[in-house]
Amino acid sequence: MKIMIVTPFPPVPGVSGGGTAVFNLIRNLAPRHEVVCLTFARREELPRLAELEPYCAEAVAVPFPGGTGISILERTLYLAHRCLHNLLSFVTLTPVLVWKCRSGAMRKALRRTIERHRPDAVHICFPQMADYVRECREVPAVMDTQDVATVSTRRRAASAPNMTAKAYYLLQWLFWRRYESHYYRMFGKVLTLTRQDAAALQGLVPELDVYADAIGVDIGALPVLEQRNAAHTIGFLASFAHQPNVDAALFFAKAVFPLIRERMRDAEFVVAGKNPPEALRNRPADGIRCVGFVDDVPSFYGDVAVAVAPLRYGGGIKIKVLEAMACGKPVVTTSVGAEGIAAADDGALVLADEPAAFAEAVVSLLNDQSRRRELGERGRQLVERRFSWRRVMDDLDGIYTRLVQAKR
Repeated sequence: MKIMIVTPFPPVPGVSGGGTAVFNLIRNLAPRHEVVCLTFARREELPRLAELEPYCAEAVAVPFPGGTGISILERTLYLAHRCLHNLLSFVTLTPVLVWKCRSGAMRKALRRTIERHRPDAVHICFPQMADYVRECREVPAVMDTQDVATVSTRRRAASAPNMTAKAYYLLQWLFWRRYESHYYRMFGKVLTLTRQDAAALQGLVPELDVYADAIGVDIGALPVLEQRNAAHTIGFLASFAHQPNVDAALFFAKAVFPLIRERMRDAEFVVAGKNPPEALRNRPADGIRCVGFVDDVPSFYGDVAVAVAPLRYGGGIKIKVLEAMACGKPVVTTSVGAEGIAAADDGALVLADEPAAFAEAVVSLLNDQSRRRELGERGRQLVERRFSWRRVMDDLDGIYTRLVQAKR
């Protein structure tokens, strides 16, 4: 079959968890189907589309505003559009992120690409792109949520630092409920990464046809490396274009890491990822080190003793957690970070939501090498057992086939 993938940003590895997930989806679809990709892309992102060439018959890019290297005029217009999107969000009761991704150029490109390639199915990724289903017309469409916005926005409201932010995100949550319940009904199938997200959507729209656990991990690309001189090093690898990761890094640095340093003066918190929060930069005296973007995930984890994912909100499965586990690294995370991966009694993760409990869990692991090794082994075994791309591809083949047959 011919499958068309539609995304709000280039599906290439290393930039974000979502980008990596969709790249791996495309890479695993390619041996079975002909794949065409349509994506928004900023100017500086265009060269990376070459990474899709081995897997896609064509990768079509629609310009997206903002980014680096733009003129003062372009930046001024970009900021003006952001203000307009917020205004339109409240006037139309539509999430601001949806307005950010609404584009006449994307609608035209979608229609033209469908006419040129005549795909058997269109696979739309991420909630903010759901309203493009109207351009698919007679072509069966699959909604790949990745992150159910109704879930993640409610959690963001709950963790907001003040009443103004809480009110803003509660309204955005109401807008997402309205948007997701309206547009998801137009898809032949809705995919989620966790059963919790699937249950949330079916609570919103009981008749929705939902498939959960639509995620795999490329275990072969994530070998377990021997730990190198990192007895008391704690690592967090994330994309800081994603706000839940910014909140997680700041929460750990401000509320958790000082408690660890009280007991271990040589403990070090290593933050990896492009554009980390400004508050974490240039703080070696506090034991915090930012290393920027890393393109070798196993090597990064080979230099830390414990991986953390102190997420307080967000939806879907956390790719960063799966990658750390696949690399055989013991992981301490929150109930949000572990969602869809493992429960507290599975023995593959350590769960803690409060700062004191989180710090205690990290210190306990830093002091116990054999337990770190045991937890790392269990984590990798769980990823190998549950998150196989072969299982996901077999299930997607069945989904596409049934949707195509139903249209005939």
